[in-house]
Amino acid sequence: MTTIGHFRRDGEGFVGRLTTVGLDATLRLVPAEKFSSKAPDYLVLVGEAECGAAWRATDASGALLNLKLDDPAWPEPVNTRLMAGQGEDLPLVWIRRSERSDVDRTGPP
Repeated sequence: MTTIGHFRRDGEGFVGRLTTVGLDATLRLVPAEKFSSKAPDYLVLVGEAECGAAWRATDASGALLNLKLDDPAWPEPVNTRLMAGQGEDLPLVWIRRSERSDVDRTGPP
């Protein structure tokens, strides 16, 4: 997992920065209106534009939220996790999608 951002709590949501070789953007996670049990818990915004969604993590990975980020310029959405961190710093880690469905995603490559 590669850290591609850092966030902090901001009221009922989160605010942080996504930084990669090709991106440098401030993101806000704001509570979403839950219209079904599968609806996201948060919307991810750049300015006022929606660029993804986040769901509360229900596994033992140490993640607070599982995020799916998307942009029309990308070939497919990007999966990330907002992890519990030290103090106020919450790292955002990128989850690389495996090309093989039979790969154990918990072990080394």
